[in-house]
Amino acid sequence: MSMNLMARAMNIKVGNPLRKLVLIKLADNANDQGECWPSVPYIADQCEISERSVQNHIQELVKSGLVRIEERKSENGLNRSNVYHLRLNSAGANAAPYGESPAPSGVNGAPVSGANAAPRTSHSFEPVIDPSTPLTPQGETENILADAERALAHYNQLTHTRCEDSSPFETLLTATKSRKAYALADLQLVTHWVVSTWKPRNGKYAKPANICRVNRFDGYLADARAWSESAGRIDCDEVVAAYNRVFSDVLPPAEIDQDRKHGIRELLPYLKTKDLEAFQSYFEAFREQATVFYFGGDDGAGWRANFDYLMKPDVLRKTRDGAL
Repeated sequence: MSMNLMARAMNIKVGNPLRKLVLIKLADNANDQGECWPSVPYIADQCEISERSVQNHIQELVKSGLVRIEERKSENGLNRSNVYHLRLNSAGANAAPYGESPAPSGVNGAPVSGANAAPRTSHSFEPVIDPSTPLTPQGETENILADAERALAHYNQLTHTRCEDSSPFETLLTATKSRKAYALADLQLVTHWVVSTWKPRNGKYAKPANICRVNRFDGYLADARAWSESAGRIDCDEVVAAYNRVFSDVLPPAEIDQDRKHGIRELLPYLKTKDLEAFQSYFEAFREQATVFYFGGDDGAGWRANFDYLMKPDVLRKTRDGAL
């Protein structure tokens, strides 16, 4: 590992937290000449991201001039791990374009040996790092990036999507002068609350950028914690099962889905007690009070109530008031 390259990689802005993590991992494996040859699967495993993401981020680093790829093949023509040449001097500004070779050693260069050799002097504007000094910022940054990736994985799992940009989560995980960093658990709780309570638009859930609005996240977190203390404890599957037991012979059975979970949690604040027994009592009261009209009888022309109908607050209110 080259300590100088690691320090340079930490100070370079690449515009994407995962891309920076890949760059740091390349620097971590590089020798003092800026060369390394880790496999894509190894980088993916170390950064906890997909191999496709690794390949995409490396190509972006190539385009920005920070990395040059040297492809290698074995004697029988099979592909071997690429050699990556890190070009981090001046943050890639003077890097050789992709596909071009750097100047050969010794050409127009100052002599490095001999009696009249000039002493080697660094003209880099980057800070010189004492190898014995712990790189605490590096460890903190890697932890933030790893937590941002975990928050993104939690979002993708809940929404059944494949978003790849974890930068909105990284923003909230990073402390600023005006606020402390949020914890990973805070991000996961708010994400769960959003997916469970916000209605999807055109079948699509809110994106991470909408969830992670800095000026609104405190409010989101407060609402999510309140929701967690009530709705978060309700087993929506059990609510649907209770409905099916009570109305098994008079109303069509219901199956759980995301919309019905949303309906259950929307109705929950209107119940006197926030538990399964409250739903059970409501279902039983509706069956006892409702006329045959609600079950496909007189004047209903075959219409029958269903689970979604019972999740309406006004139906609960009419049942409670005996006004069905």
